Amino acid sequence: MPHLEIHDLTVSYEKNQPTLERFNLDVEQGELLSLLGPSGCGKTTTLRSVAGFIRPDSGRIVINGRDYTYLPPNQRDIGLVFQSYALFPHLTVFHNVAFGLRMRRIPKKEIHERVANALEMVGLEAFADRRPAQLSGGQQQRVALARATVIEPQVLLLDEPLSNLDAKLRVDMRQEIRRLQQQLGITTLYVTHDQVEAMSISDRVVVMNQGKIEQIGTPERIFAAPETVFVADFMGFDNHFSAAVVSVRDSKLTVNWGGAPIELTWRSKVGSPRPGARAEIFFRADNASLSAGPAASGLAGQVILHTFHGNEVRYLVATEIGEFSIMQDSASERFEPGAAVTVQPRAQKWIAIFEETEP
Repeated sequence: MPHLEIHDLTVSYEKNQPTLERFNLDVEQGELLSLLGPSGCGKTTTLRSVAGFIRPDSGRIVINGRDYTYLPPNQRDIGLVFQSYALFPHLTVFHNVAFGLRMRRIPKKEIHERVANALEMVGLEAFADRRPAQLSGGQQQRVALARATVIEPQVLLLDEPLSNLDAKLRVDMRQEIRRLQQQLGITTLYVTHDQVEAMSISDRVVVMNQGKIEQIGTPERIFAAPETVFVADFMGFDNHFSAAVVSVRDSKLTVNWGGAPIELTWRSKVGSPRPGARAEIFFRADNASLSAGPAASGLAGQVILHTFHGNEVRYLVATEIGEFSIMQDSASERFEPGAAVTVQPRAQKWIAIFEETEP
């Protein structure tokens, strides 16, 4: 049985305009599951409903077999880490972490032991007497994590916890959160709009759009095998064009690319495609390459601009079927704007998606 169950959850901020409608999700014991999607997709509404800050219109929230749907937040055995950390500025690190234990009337000796263990776990045992204003952003985030986990919650909820940190600290804290979550074995729901963050920290990822689940799966599956146009676009498949299906064979289909046939893997939630159907083709910037001048195979184009990315150079190339973003090693041949080039596909990593199967 799942540790956290969300059944047919409907939440509306305005009448007849549900943000979530009959939303269903199961999270396994000890799993870190990320809710990923753009602003307004319903991920924070889901988390706040589990936390008890939002009263749903209908549906049920069950944790470890107990119905939490209408329990007030202070009666839910849940740890919370907010985007803003929400530390008490007038309390020391020790007393911030101890706050939840004091509210639960835990004996003083046990509070000292558990807070000391929590601070040691996040590497802040030497900072127990400091106040939040005397800490860096990463240290404040560690205090928030210690406070949320010291109560030994049934479920840990994290709402965009790294968005206020700089790039390097975000990477460090991603590793810290994952290490801590696995060490404690806490069932965790993690909200983010950052694809890299979700991919690197999660057991499974839920991609949300307009209050619904577009796709759910392992990070590897979501990254390499999006099932809908929305997921492919959101997950960084930079390039997209439409093409007619020439033929279909098992999980492969053939379309024309610059007059030459190429074979692709296809994904569909609405049945099998047929020859003549329109396929939406997606590929990442590093799933194609450029060569100088015309070539026997590939698609002729012209470089519009290039941008330097350290080890790589990104080119924007105009072709007869659209503009494409191509990433190449910076040590390879450089192409200046205006140069004639050929775009060569690495089609084994391209995907075709069907949301309609009619030709």
